[in-house]
Amino acid sequence: MGKKDEKGITQLGKQPPRYRFFLNPYQDARFSKCPQCENKTGQRKLPLFIYIDPKQPLLLNKTCRYCRHCDLLIAHQDELEDVIARVFTVLNPEIVGNKYLVVGTLDRADWKRIDQNKLPIQDTIEALHDFKDVVTFKPMWGWRR
Repeated sequence: MGKKDEKGITQLGKQPPRYRFFLNPYQDARFSKCPQCENKTGQRKLPLFIYIDPKQPLLLNKTCRYCRHCDLLIAHQDELEDVIARVFTVLNPEIVGNKYLVVGTLDRADWKRIDQNKLPIQDTIEALHDFKDVVTFKPMWGWRR
């Protein structure tokens, strides 16, 4: 198993953790402004490592919202689930709709090397940056549901 971080949570990846992560479940909130500091968010395209139950890893090069002030990476749940459904409807239909976990990110060079050479999952774990923290934000007054 991986090593534990300062909070006692097991770290899967072998690289230093990066980013605070928010999986946005709100389809009507796209977070052009950071939900924490209100600064404008930019976009960052990076490989996400997603684990789909049971035992199905997925590397997905995905554009996410990013606040550089808070080091907050935001992925939209509906977009992720749409891609997962489209990919696995063809490859492995019984996976569609299963629980999943966005575990962390990879450096682009590592992602390309792993993707091109179809390397085993252990190589992905060696290159994986877990998230520093996974956060949630509740809708505030004024948000539409």
